[in-house]
Amino acid sequence: MSPSLRQRGVALVVALLVVALATLLIAGLLDRGELGAARTRNQLRESQALAYAQGLEAYAARVLQQDLQQAGAGNVDSADDIWAIPLPPTPVPGGEITATMQDLNGRFNLNNLSAGVANSPAWQTKFVQLLQALKLDPSLAQAVAGWMDSGAAAEARDGWYLGQPVPYRAAHRMFAHVSELRLVEGVTGEVYAQLAPHVVALPPGTRINVNTASVPVLMTLDASITQQTAQALWQQGHAHYGDLSALTKDPAVANLRLSATALATCYAVESHYFLARGDITLDGLPFTFFSLIDRRVGGADGGIHVLQRGRGGD
Repeated sequence: MSPSLRQRGVALVVALLVVALATLLIAGLLDRGELGAARTRNQLRESQALAYAQGLEAYAARVLQQDLQQAGAGNVDSADDIWAIPLPPTPVPGGEITATMQDLNGRFNLNNLSAGVANSPAWQTKFVQLLQALKLDPSLAQAVAGWMDSGAAAEARDGWYLGQPVPYRAAHRMFAHVSELRLVEGVTGEVYAQLAPHVVALPPGTRINVNTASVPVLMTLDASITQQTAQALWQQGHAHYGDLSALTKDPAVANLRLSATALATCYAVESHYFLARGDITLDGLPFTFFSLIDRRVGGADGGIHVLQRGRGGD
């Protein structure tokens, strides 16, 4: 091969190499530009979703206040109240929003099991009844209460937790969120899935609203309450007892002679704690926000207070 042909071959290879490098460089710049644009879009949509969530929270607070004004002095909360009406999918710039509200006083408060809380032995008995209603191991009640025990003696019982593949200790304080149950000894994923819809982590001392309680929670009213009886009290989710005396006079439990005075220590017909949920979709991106709202009547603590905010799934 002549020198001139060899030089032309080398020049062709160099040209091809330059073109390949330029192509890679341009592709990288385009990819980086698309990634930057997507990141900017996501940040803008996140800010937009947060603004909508704040608006939904204010809307929830207004609905709760309006419900309280409509109820008047004898406040009774049930699933037929205006706070229970979901906000249907509503178009907004870039997507749509929807919202729902749940009464958390209709669930069993895990923090009532903590030692030192008024009537904690009674709550311990009722939690065992709830576990039995869900066909779960009643011994879980001791494990849940032990998770909150404090002091040197309680810490000395952390052997099971320290023996896990990733060691940890029990909280030795009250539950901050119901999802902490996943860390408690004996609470498997299946157990948590069954128990979580019926329990909550609220400040201690709350009472269960019989109008919004589920069938398993209503079975804690008395050891003699069967599932069939609880379903009759539940009334397909539309129970509306004006007071506990009305509950004891219900034909389903009239023969059980339940004492309204005794029930009043653990049950009520009004609610203070609500969970507002906002589901927002913008450009196909889903955002979910939660607000734990405390609604109080009168006194220094009266009004609407947001205790917790969260986002995403449980």
